Amino acid sequence: MRNTLSFSILFMFVATSNAQNKDISILRSINKRQTPFKTTLYKYSSNSAYSIPFVYPSLFLLIGKTNKSPGMVKESFFSATSLGAVCALSYTLKQTIRRPRPYVTYPDLIIDKPAKTFSFPSGHTAVAFCTATSISLYYNKWYVTAPAFLWAGLVSTSRMYLGKHYPTDVIGGILLGTAIPLLFHYCMPVNNALDRTGKLLFKY
Repeated sequence: MRNTLSFSILFMFVATSNAQNKDISILRSINKRQTPFKTTLYKYSSNSAYSIPFVYPSLFLLIGKTNKSPGMVKESFFSATSLGAVCALSYTLKQTIRRPRPYVTYPDLIIDKPAKTFSFPSGHTAVAFCTATSISLYYNKWYVTAPAFLWAGLVSTSRMYLGKHYPTDVIGGILLGTAIPLLFHYCMPVNNALDRTGKLLFKY
């Protein structure tokens, strides 16, 4: 029994160490290939996560109300609610897990500028994929879905290129950002409850 327990602890330690080594190895391979063009591209991509996810539902609400389109008003409410949930969960996970940013642990990494919050999950990635998923669920057209997820992919890559997040932070952001809109869309008790609330608030 004691030997089994010791082996299990050793296995978990080795597996965790290997995962951490792979994490920083992938990050370094992305972070070290800096060029002026890529730096400009990824800075703009990263900063776009401060605007596009919040402009999208606001714009849909405005257009939906102006054109008397219940579908667009409903989409604005669902996408805004998804975004709010993702932001709240991302912040809660950051404060609970409290993973240091990669440039704190590895000061040699090239970074844009220091961040004030913790590392896991990537909030930029989460809100970008939340928006891309919401757009794809509403339009369900490849020529809309493809650019939306391409943009979200650029945001997620930018967070590693700029030294802000580990690959596992980005994966966590992708999972969180896609799971919430899918839950709100396909879990009918949640969908119906949100729909009733939206109709009450926005009269669509």
